[in-house]
Amino acid sequence: MFKSRMMQVVLAGTAIAVSGIAYADGPYALVTGRRDPRVIVVDISKAIDPANNGTQKAIVSRVRISPDVPAIEPSRLDAKYIGVARVPADALPNNIVIGPDGKAYVSDHAGVSRPAEVESGMPHGYPGALTVLDLKKTLNPVNNNTTNAIDAIYYSGGFGPAGIIVTPDGKYAMIANSEGAGNEDGANEIGIINLATKRLERVVSLARGKGGVAQTKGHSCDEIYLNPALVPHISPDPNWGCYTDPNGLAYTPRQGGYVFSANEGTHDVSVINVAKAISGAPDWETFRIPVESGPWAIVASPDGRLMALTDRDNDQNDEPGKFISLIDVDKAIAKSPNAEIRHILVGTDDPQDQSHPFSLSFTPDGSRIVVANDLAANLSVVDVKKAVSGDEHPEIARIPLQLPSGSFSGIKPRPRTVAVTPDGRYAIVAGGEPNVKAGGTLWVVDLQTLKVAGTVTGVGNEPYLLAVAPGDR
Repeated sequence: MFKSRMMQVVLAGTAIAVSGIAYADGPYALVTGRRDPRVIVVDISKAIDPANNGTQKAIVSRVRISPDVPAIEPSRLDAKYIGVARVPADALPNNIVIGPDGKAYVSDHAGVSRPAEVESGMPHGYPGALTVLDLKKTLNPVNNNTTNAIDAIYYSGGFGPAGIIVTPDGKYAMIANSEGAGNEDGANEIGIINLATKRLERVVSLARGKGGVAQTKGHSCDEIYLNPALVPHISPDPNWGCYTDPNGLAYTPRQGGYVFSANEGTHDVSVINVAKAISGAPDWETFRIPVESGPWAIVASPDGRLMALTDRDNDQNDEPGKFISLIDVDKAIAKSPNAEIRHILVGTDDPQDQSHPFSLSFTPDGSRIVVANDLAANLSVVDVKKAVSGDEHPEIARIPLQLPSGSFSGIKPRPRTVAVTPDGRYAIVAGGEPNVKAGGTLWVVDLQTLKVAGTVTGVGNEPYLLAVAPGDR
């Protein structure tokens, strides 16, 4: 049914060629469990088997991405802490990409934090990490619920990371830190990790923002930067906009290699010269492109000529978004004010609705974009040619996503992530409400029939982004 071949892994974070590594069965969806600090591996060929629909039978394994940490803060001054139990760190994994080296790279939003800390507060503002997984070990069921697949763990260079890219030569990873210390706002940093020397080589900072439209007195950007106590703690806050809070990252090989950063805090996209960022040259951030509102996920087309991104929400007023934006890469590199081609209403016909597009993916041939609409509980299919040409109706299909009957998956589907199989046949979608243990759902959507072909339950706790690894039957 599925063929192993050279493919493009396209997800909210990057689109980089991956050599055709053969695995039994598959292909596989690797889903970040978010509040479940594991990557859940799902065999897609088993997920579309009617006998497995609405069950967990297609799950191959749940692989840990974080080490054990003390359940409470040890103290040499208090004997009662001797022999304190150790538990898996609550890493809040929220993104995963597959690099050209055949390894999986996971963004750990809360790094190696103790569960007691994360669960007692908000899921933001923790020192971040990047976990590297051996893909073969990840796909091997013998490593279920173990740390055996972990190849390395790196500090992200900041707090609350999300977006990841790995350079095509496999030498560097870049990870976007989207939050400040103890706050949901307050980040401009992108960490650059040297994968050969296995260390965080440098942290570069995007240019500061200029603030929101209605900042309160005493909260200008200059004042906020001088006094960390003024940094917005959690959204909504009218004083958002002084920090970029970069989330998604996407790579294009055009003109020597550029990364585009979706800056949720400043409602724009940064254009980054990769070679200059790696070398530490001062002019590595070359341009900013204003977009609709709070961009979060961003992906490159297979040919690298387009960027597509979700305008997810506005942290100044917490208003969910309803558009995706398209950017012409060459125009953006040339610093054209017309680099944004257009923004497209998705998930709804009513411009007053708030569909909350969360993530998106190109099909391998670049002809379509699929969008997971969180609050609208559906999957949009956008015709790229129509979108670029200015057609009034580029959204050509909208597939509703429902929870499986009898599942323990909360009340709402909340689809957040989508990626496409190597043959372009299926869109893999995952989502679920927060704080529902094993409450996540994965949907396999047939892009030929435009119908759900199968569902899998028990996929994490508020699963975020996913990647697709090729398989061989």
